[in-house]
Amino acid sequence: MGSIERRIEYLKQHIRPPEKDKDAALRRALMHDILDELASLKASRAVHYRGGTPMVRIEPEDIPGKILGPGYTPEDVWELARRRILERRRG
Repeated sequence: MGSIERRIEYLKQHIRPPEKDKDAALRRALMHDILDELASLKASRAVHYRGGTPMVRIEPEDIPGKILGPGYTPEDVWELARRRILERRRG
C-alpha cells in the first residue's frame, strides 16, 4: 500500500491548479500554435530521400522561401508564423 500512497503524493505534487487568468491561457495557446506553425515552416525546408536504387532526392516545398523570397532571416520566419496563425484565427 505504501507504493500507491507514494504515487498519489507524487501526482498531487505535479498537478497544476486550474488557471484563473483566461488571458494567460489564451496567450499560452497562441504561443503553442505559433511554435507549431514555426516547426511546420522549418520542416517544409527539409530535404528528404526516397529509398531504392538509386536514392531519389525529394526537393523541399520551402514555404518561407516562396513567401518571403531569398535572403530572409529567422526573425522573418517567426513573423510569418505569427501572421499565418493570426490569419487562421480571424477567418
